[in-house]
Amino acid sequence: MNKYKDIVKLLMPSKKMLRGLKNASYLNIGKFLSMVINFFGFVYIARLLGPSGYGIYVTVGAFVGLFSIITFGGLNKVVLREGSKDLDQMERYFEKIMGIKILFTFISINICIITSAVLPYTLQEKLYIIIFSFTLIYTSFNGFFGTIYIAAEKMQYNAALYILDRILFVALAIAFLSMGLGILTLITITLFSHFFTLILNYRLTKRFLSFKFFNKIKWDKAILGSSLIFSILSFTVLLSTRIDLVMISWLGSSEDVGIYGVAYQIIHAFGSVRNLLATAFFPISVKMFRKHIVSWKKLLKYAFLLSSGILLLGVVGSIYSEQGITLLFGAEYSESGVILSVLIFYLAFSFFTIPFSITLQATHNERMNLKLCWIGPTLNIGLNYIFFNIFGLIGIAYSTLVVGLIRVPIFVFFTWRTLKKQNKII
Repeated sequence: MNKYKDIVKLLMPSKKMLRGLKNASYLNIGKFLSMVINFFGFVYIARLLGPSGYGIYVTVGAFVGLFSIITFGGLNKVVLREGSKDLDQMERYFEKIMGIKILFTFISINICIITSAVLPYTLQEKLYIIIFSFTLIYTSFNGFFGTIYIAAEKMQYNAALYILDRILFVALAIAFLSMGLGILTLITITLFSHFFTLILNYRLTKRFLSFKFFNKIKWDKAILGSSLIFSILSFTVLLSTRIDLVMISWLGSSEDVGIYGVAYQIIHAFGSVRNLLATAFFPISVKMFRKHIVSWKKLLKYAFLLSSGILLLGVVGSIYSEQGITLLFGAEYSESGVILSVLIFYLAFSFFTIPFSITLQATHNERMNLKLCWIGPTLNIGLNYIFFNIFGLIGIAYSTLVVGLIRVPIFVFFTWRTLKKQNKII
């Protein structure tokens, strides 16, 4: 009888997990609502522009997104880690970092524009990239300000801002595209909605933290060292997915990018939920490891709980994906449904690694996390080229799935070995 009680106790979520789920629920409700709003706009835009036009828009966004690594997004994680320990110290870290953040954001925009000039894109695509590159300001600072709400465990602010950004974008996109305007207008609307939300975000942060936006650049080696690792970690996640679209734009056509882009956007939405879960649990993990040793069985339990539901979704989704895509987007996107039926299983592997990746970061083992995260994009780039030439467009999806499967056992083993050596798990 006691044995069964122990099993039930093991399967029941702890108070810390419930608090993490509560935090995540604010982010995920906001993200879910913004995803629903965005989905209607996404369907409308893809249908109106067609695979070729939509492919150009997706290519521009994917290419610009690759340069987000230069914005030093890892500074967000350093601030969040320290702010989770002591919110009163967060102001000091913000003012230390702000000058560096501004500098590298504008460096990223310039490098993006210069790089696009030497790549084999059309003059029109290069113009779109130049304009869209200013979204890197939003990419850099929106998440940076959002760390304040996460550290204070007031994540409903992040949720509200997600929703507002998507309402603005979708409403304006539908209104202007229905008038016959095209991709340039869509990019302009993206910029407007992002900057409106960013300015509001900045004003809301003043309720929790008082800091100067413009500060002198202060070079702190300890902060920069950790943030560089976190930045590269974020980049590897981005590279593992967005590189697919960029490589298709080089290996195939804009129509191929549009077809793959529809499936990618759906998977990316669920991937965003995955990242939000990881972010929500991060402060809890920091506090948990700071106080005591953690059970390895619990980490495994959380991994299985997070991935099992996604796996079930994958089975159901793979059966109906082709019919659903054709119904929503039209027959010209039918191949997107086939691609989606493969990519959807990648999500289960991605969700499984959440407890291990945030554990490594929370215990200052981000260097090990960095080594593990490079496995994905390194394999993906090589397999993309090989599988595209063998299987065509669906080969890119096969590559993503294979990479996800390989990463799971490697992540689990090396996390266990690292923490065991440091006596941080039992």
